[in-house]
Amino acid sequence: MTPVFPGVHRIELPLPFELSTVNIHLVHLENGYLLVDCGMETDASFAALETGLAQLGIAWRDIRQILLTHMHPDHMGLSARLLELTGAELWMHEREERQLALVNTPSERSGWIGRAFVESGVPEALQARMQKHFGAIRKNFHPLSPDRLLTGGESISTAIGPLEVLWTPGHSPGHICLHSARHRLLFSGDQILPNITPNISWMPEEDALADFLRSLERLKPVDVDLILPSHGLPFSGHRGWIDETVQHHRERCDEIHALLLGAPFTAYNLVGQLWRKQLSPINHQFALLEVLAHLEYMQRQGRIQRQNSSGAIQWFA
Repeated sequence: MTPVFPGVHRIELPLPFELSTVNIHLVHLENGYLLVDCGMETDASFAALETGLAQLGIAWRDIRQILLTHMHPDHMGLSARLLELTGAELWMHEREERQLALVNTPSERSGWIGRAFVESGVPEALQARMQKHFGAIRKNFHPLSPDRLLTGGESISTAIGPLEVLWTPGHSPGHICLHSARHRLLFSGDQILPNITPNISWMPEEDALADFLRSLERLKPVDVDLILPSHGLPFSGHRGWIDETVQHHRERCDEIHALLLGAPFTAYNLVGQLWRKQLSPINHQFALLEVLAHLEYMQRQGRIQRQNSSGAIQWFA
């Protein structure tokens, strides 16, 4: 439990991943609090949140609004339980509501991701391990009925002044940040993170990497002195971070292009070329979907092409 700015508190919740914690933020309202994100549905995460609130002297019913920056498990997992405890209104972007509905439709979700695994040339044994791991965290994707659907541009009234909703798709289709122009604060969610770049995953009919890069360009001119990320400590220097991250993705595209100049590769083969270490099933899935996002982006630019080879897609420059 940490005060990060007058009127804003950060509570760090544990995660059962290599990325070991997630931050939730409490913002003073004129009457009560706005809770930004909820953490993952685990007993350890709930206990840490309960302890943090008690130390702040905040009761469950003091939380009037819950806002989800996006619907990934470490951000929305506890939302159903917290909505019942608090009686709060739930706010999220309209694109995230649609994405959550997709994930909560097993035939739809397993259908497109299963096809992605097959077309990427992933061995069946690894496919099974990745699907099993995702099944273990599926309980975090609760059906939700938001009280307010956001589109970007809305202003949220708080005791520290208005917070503007910034729609920043890429990491997730309906990802949002909150910006305080008065205090030059940015609640960045997973859009901007210290020391790491957020995972950009392929999704059907989306160009996630292009969306992410456009979102960064829109954030670059925003005046920000302090970034409050969902993982890690508050930091500053968003413009430098954006420049470095854009360069990172440019270099990754160039690296993939150079490999494809030498020979066609499946997405699964490219993961083996780009990550020279043993990956856990969940990290293998993250890596595979991120490679696919880069391939989708490059194909739309006309830099690479694809062809079907016995069910698996071969990519070539």
